[in-house]
Amino acid sequence: MVSVRLENITHIYPGDVVAVRDVSMVFQDKTFNGLLGPSGCGKTTLMKIIAGLLKPTKGRVYFDNQDVTDVSPQKRNIAMVFQFPVVYDMSVYNNIAFPLRVRKMPKDEIRRRVYEVAELLGIKDLLHVHAMNLDASGRQRVAISRALVRSPNVFILDEPFTNIDPQSRLVLRAKLKEIQKELKQTMIFVTHDQAEAITLSDKIAVMNEGRIIQYDSPEMIYENPANTFVAYFVGIPAMNLIPVSLQGSFLVAGDLRYDVSKYRHLLEPRGTEFILGIRAEHIEISLSERVDKEWLKMRCSMIESLGALLILHLEGAGIYVKAKTQRIPVSEGDFVWIRLKPEKVKIFDKRSKERLI
Repeated sequence: MVSVRLENITHIYPGDVVAVRDVSMVFQDKTFNGLLGPSGCGKTTLMKIIAGLLKPTKGRVYFDNQDVTDVSPQKRNIAMVFQFPVVYDMSVYNNIAFPLRVRKMPKDEIRRRVYEVAELLGIKDLLHVHAMNLDASGRQRVAISRALVRSPNVFILDEPFTNIDPQSRLVLRAKLKEIQKELKQTMIFVTHDQAEAITLSDKIAVMNEGRIIQYDSPEMIYENPANTFVAYFVGIPAMNLIPVSLQGSFLVAGDLRYDVSKYRHLLEPRGTEFILGIRAEHIEISLSERVDKEWLKMRCSMIESLGALLILHLEGAGIYVKAKTQRIPVSEGDFVWIRLKPEKVKIFDKRSKERLI
């Protein structure tokens, strides 16, 4: 296994379309890495550059300390699994064995490896079955097995669960994480699905408009987003982002007043316009009237049910927020009182969108 180091990677398609912009980062050896971002952000282009399917317009790719920018995909020993599972018109056993036969490995070694990965993926009993007769989940297990059996340096998965039913997706997620931990395989998982990235990854690279915005643990990305894009893109619901103005020692929006006296020296040089961020679960809710200035009276305009949880859409006091709570006796049109947990508030620069606090 290897670490993957990218140095100043830029890729420009014909027509001056910049897909990747000056990306420098390291995917550490033996880690599960999510590459997360919206459609068209450059994820797939970056993946192809790592795999050697595309040469960057600028920059270098290193596996450990070896420059592989000009090395072919075959010699990089990369395994890839795509959104649409690729299986050959043959048995599951022969599908998995195929890359080993190409390498002219001994039959006994091929058999050992095939049975080993088939056991890991839970398809040992299907080795005799024709691969084309399997459902989407089964075919993807075959594709993953065929990739793993080669013992690749790096394993790249590009939206591998998109076309699989939700229940099978959950099972395969858990299985993939289990395999990565057991084999200590360097994996890069390309996805637009934050739930997949957060569930699977040791670290997540959040990408937008060709740039890596933040590369950190799922917990850090969720709790301390680098900018408003990450704050809004990661989290269900998205972080509440409230435009506020600095008035003395307070950030103000309507009746909301957030004390920033201890941060004033950091904020004043930036001007007077900021964005206050708060996660939906960090908003306290009271069904009883509260008279303290920290509490705001809000009208519940809409309720979303998430099983044991509710997401309340709240309007009033000159602001609009979503709050997440356990089930409480509240109906649309009711009034509630809310309080932002001060220790959970984030402050972003309105111009740069970067998190300041």
